[in-house]
Amino acid sequence: MNEIWILLLLILAAALPVIIAFCLLRRGSTGQQGIGESKPPLTMFLFLVALASGILSLFIATLLQNFLPYINSGEQGGPFPVFFNIFFRIALAEELSRIVILIPLFRVIKRRQNIDVSFCAAMGLVAGLGFAMLESAFYGLADVNIALLRAFTAAPLHGACGIRAGVAVFFFARYPVKALFVFIFAVLIHGAYNMMIVSPALPSILAVLVALTALFSSLSFLKATDREPGTP
Repeated sequence: MNEIWILLLLILAAALPVIIAFCLLRRGSTGQQGIGESKPPLTMFLFLVALASGILSLFIATLLQNFLPYINSGEQGGPFPVFFNIFFRIALAEELSRIVILIPLFRVIKRRQNIDVSFCAAMGLVAGLGFAMLESAFYGLADVNIALLRAFTAAPLHGACGIRAGVAVFFFARYPVKALFVFIFAVLIHGAYNMMIVSPALPSILAVLVALTALFSSLSFLKATDREPGTP
């Protein structure tokens, strides 16, 4: 019986950020004062599509990481092995996985409706939370406390980076340099968070601050009004 309650707690902890995001985004899209006044609104169907896309991106990230070698710090001294593993093998691969998913997804959606930067940011947010939800569940199978901790750190981090990935995809056609800058910034934020998680010399609270700061600094994209050329 205790195992069942632990499993339910694990699922709830992993899904809690997704539930919160859904409530806030739907509140904004129905015309009330919220964080995501997305036009067109993020419907239940699109929310679930974005969530599934984020879950799929976790498997794509795993495949990408298999192509990037893991450098053992014992084989090569200095900070390079840690920097490469954290910023390239983990952060870059995971952010690229979001781009790989969001590009075809946005192209399909654009055939049916107009989209703007706030819509792409909202879809990226949900995709990032979907990634974090499944990843946290996997970690939580080993330790439920990890799932609870990641709900307050990894979920905001992946949500923030997901927003930037969605914005980067939207901007790429017209502002490729700006899109590249947004994407690189997401990789750097992700890498900095991971560095603080694994470094015993740094307090864990710094990782929490990085994750929350990254999330709140990206929320402005959810209210942006930039649209595709030729749309009203």
